[in-house]
Amino acid sequence: MHQAQAESTALKLVALQPLDRPNLVAERAVLDLAFARAGLQYTLDYNPAERALQAFIKGNFDGDINRVATFHHIYPEAIRVEPHIQSGFFFAMGRGKRPQPASWDGLADGRVAYVRGYRSIELRMPPSAKREVVSSETACLSMAALGRVDWCVLGADTRAEWPLQARFGEQLSGSLIDSVNVHIWLGPQHKLAAERLSKALDEMEKSGELQRMMAPYR
Repeated sequence: MHQAQAESTALKLVALQPLDRPNLVAERAVLDLAFARAGLQYTLDYNPAERALQAFIKGNFDGDINRVATFHHIYPEAIRVEPHIQSGFFFAMGRGKRPQPASWDGLADGRVAYVRGYRSIELRMPPSAKREVVSSETACLSMAALGRVDWCVLGADTRAEWPLQARFGEQLSGSLIDSVNVHIWLGPQHKLAAERLSKALDEMEKSGELQRMMAPYR
């Protein structure tokens, strides 16, 4: 797509989380405001993590709104939009037979499950950990609850609670092992759009709007 076309048509964006998830509801409000101020339009669809990744890389989407700051290690040509929209928090959940890990290094000798397509987890996992790749957060936590793995590692929207904690909290304990910035990323053909969107978001950050709209996810 030529740059002129990219600016005059709605950018097709993808999210790796369901659009009714609370952090996505907040993020969509930010996108509405930022895109309007940048003179741009967008559409947003949900795809599971691995499908979203492959669709973005193949060019089926113009951007992905839920990838960490180091996403360029996976897709070097992608453009990171600054500032970050929200934060991501990584938790390790287990049955408590071992000391709770305080970092990725604490997973080194364990059997670890994580959801397929979450490359930010995959890239940070210690090489010596025995890995199980599963299809959902529920499957990951269930494996830990049954003792089939030592730890389920998931990304969370806030530092206060890990995914499905209300459901699995009596069976599992969780510890925060890392936190990262999460950005909008656009395809390499959208450099000008990325600059305009970054300018709008930067103004929102300086005014305090961005933090207010994304609390407690940022």
